[in-house]
Amino acid sequence: EFAETAFFMPHLLLESDNTASIEFKAPDSVTSYNLFVHAISKDLMGGYVKKEVKAIKELMVRPYLPRFLREGDEAILKVVVNNSSEKDISGELKLEIIDPATEKVISSDFELAEKDASRQFTIKAKGSDNFSFSLKTPVKIDLVSVRVTARTKDYTDGELRQIPILPGRMHLIQSKFVVLRDKASKTIKFEDLAKKDDPTLINDQIVVTLDAQLFFTVLQALPYLVNYPYECTEQILNKFLSSGIVSSVYKTHPAIAKMAETFSKERDTRFERWDAPDPNRKMLLEETPWLNMAKGGFEDREDLVNILNPEIASHERDISLNKLRKAQTSIGGFPWFAGGPPSPYITLYILYGFSKALEFKVDVPKDMIVRGWQYLHQHFITEVWPYAKAHDCCWEFITFLNYVLSNYPDSSYYAGIFSEQERQDMLDFSFAHWKRHSPYLKGYLALTLERMKRHRDAVLVFESVMDSAKYSEEEGTHWAHEDRSWLWYNDSIETHAFAIRTLLEVMPEEKKLDGLVQWILMNKKLNHWKSTKATAEVIYSLIKYMEASKMLGIREEAKVKIGPDEYKYVFEPDKYTGKKNQIVIPKEKINPDTTSTITVEKATKGFMFASATWHFSTEKLPDAERGDLFFISRKYFKREPTEKGYVIKPLKDGTKISVGDQIEVQISIRSKHPAEYVHLKDPRPAGFEPESTVSRHKWDLGIYWYEEVRDSAQNFFFENLPQGEYTFKYRLRVNMAGKFKVAPATIQSMYAPEFNAYSTGENIIVEP
Repeated sequence: EFAETAFFMPHLLLESDNTASIEFKAPDSVTSYNLFVHAISKDLMGGYVKKEVKAIKELMVRPYLPRFLREGDEAILKVVVNNSSEKDISGELKLEIIDPATEKVISSDFELAEKDASRQFTIKAKGSDNFSFSLKTPVKIDLVSVRVTARTKDYTDGELRQIPILPGRMHLIQSKFVVLRDKASKTIKFEDLAKKDDPTLINDQIVVTLDAQLFFTVLQALPYLVNYPYECTEQILNKFLSSGIVSSVYKTHPAIAKMAETFSKERDTRFERWDAPDPNRKMLLEETPWLNMAKGGFEDREDLVNILNPEIASHERDISLNKLRKAQTSIGGFPWFAGGPPSPYITLYILYGFSKALEFKVDVPKDMIVRGWQYLHQHFITEVWPYAKAHDCCWEFITFLNYVLSNYPDSSYYAGIFSEQERQDMLDFSFAHWKRHSPYLKGYLALTLERMKRHRDAVLVFESVMDSAKYSEEEGTHWAHEDRSWLWYNDSIETHAFAIRTLLEVMPEEKKLDGLVQWILMNKKLNHWKSTKATAEVIYSLIKYMEASKMLGIREEAKVKIGPDEYKYVFEPDKYTGKKNQIVIPKEKINPDTTSTITVEKATKGFMFASATWHFSTEKLPDAERGDLFFISRKYFKREPTEKGYVIKPLKDGTKISVGDQIEVQISIRSKHPAEYVHLKDPRPAGFEPESTVSRHKWDLGIYWYEEVRDSAQNFFFENLPQGEYTFKYRLRVNMAGKFKVAPATIQSMYAPEFNAYSTGENIIVEP
């Protein structure tokens, strides 16, 4: 009991000699207290006294124990014995390790002999002394009790505390993935499995996962649009547009319509459930602060049932169109939210959506379109064009405006409103500033140039975009993250999606086109297309790509070879097979000579992602980092003060450390692709304490994360992890001597757990 107020009694009765004697039980704190005494006489005279009172134990033991130990750790436990009495005392100090279940002393299991477990002591009055006990943690995952007792002729004291023994055997995951486009064959090889150089290695399983059926990725995004809770006109438009586009696909591809209808009856959550059966999910995802989303959200099954049914999709389309008609103002403009003032940009964006709907033969009332163009033309001639010419600026809106005009099937939708001369003037103005356009705007400009018979200029503009694109076989085609990606003309997802659309029309033979589709698909696998605007753009671009490459409604085949075994898969267009097309190889069938190499072959058109994940455990600390899509590296440094400030020295260089030293941990992570909901876990050495024990959100390096401090590890949770390399730092304080084993730091994607990586392990020696 550690109450702050040791004693309070409001009424004391005096003895005949005007004194009062009291007796009470003090709290267990060994400390000093302020004693206040107030007295009032019958004639209302008062008195007040304040004194200091010390609560002491004549004999007290204070063991300094770690929060945990790992199998194989060698620790030197310190015990301090205090003598608070007025005379010297002598006695015996004893340290015992006990099995809590049986109350049996098991000190010998920790190589602590009986003769070493007890010490004789003599301590002077008001003095103290400290004693050391060396032990080695056995291979036993359990909870043990440490009992420390001190006895003298007159006094005794003791303390009993429990310490968990954590596993020294590490459970690790290696993963690799490949991308197959059309007819292709790729090989995955686990070199560490093939080496056979670790006698302590125990295999758990190998899991091979195939992801095919590109159109299914499009279907997955629809419930997000249809069930979006807010109803600004942009989101209503994208509900109308996306369901309309997909419905038009149903008309031309009955097999896909059948697959969508079947899928809509099976799916019960918006997102993938983290607790669904999946052999790759080894993390304790309960630790994540976004648990509800990981479980798939709170939506009832009824909210998503039949969302993809063609009849209900048509009904949703009609509802959305009626809402848009009601939102359009009397002067033809559309507000952001119904009832608000008209917005030029929102109006232009809605007319853009209507043009895409017409492209897929979705009915849109022509009168709504004409009235919208009348509003925009008035805004253009009175505000936009005069200001742009006078200040040589504002080409973003003008480029987008001219592109949307070019997107309509014929000029009857804006005839008599925008003249051909006005369109030519806008095009010349935009082209004069094309080098200052963002990649997204260059796509708008290139398509407009192409449609207005200026093919060479269109190629010139968009070649500059593609020249700056990066390509790799694993990641696909992508651009560096935009500094101002919050601007409508800089959005990363929309830029990649619209680039697909531009290449299909301007440069259909461009070799990087398939890589763009690959990047978009990987983005869906590791993220969610978070905005309705970006999701609608991706759906539109992917369907246009699939139509152009004849990937809609096709039969796909794949073959996986693992040693002597061969597995064949067929993906029919009218059957949804899901993303759990997995081969699980149990531990008894894993052979380093045969199962360390996996070959995936694809004989038909379309994209396919294949991943292989090897689960194993070992007592050997990894001596090299392992990762594929993710990479993680961890380094320890000793911080030392100098006249010019602190310097850090790597522990790898043989730097000696002692109790009390400050250690800096630096963790570098690299992601080949933007990812969401990523967990980084860094185990802590036993006998080391974090300098900061507060879990909190942090912002640095242009990213945001939640950092959680646990007894045995530091956790980092990234809601968004952009593509690139980042280094994180935190500090520890050494509080115990010994030799401690540190498991590797690990990083893993929550929504795609087959993507993970781990660092090297460490043995850290702290000198007594």
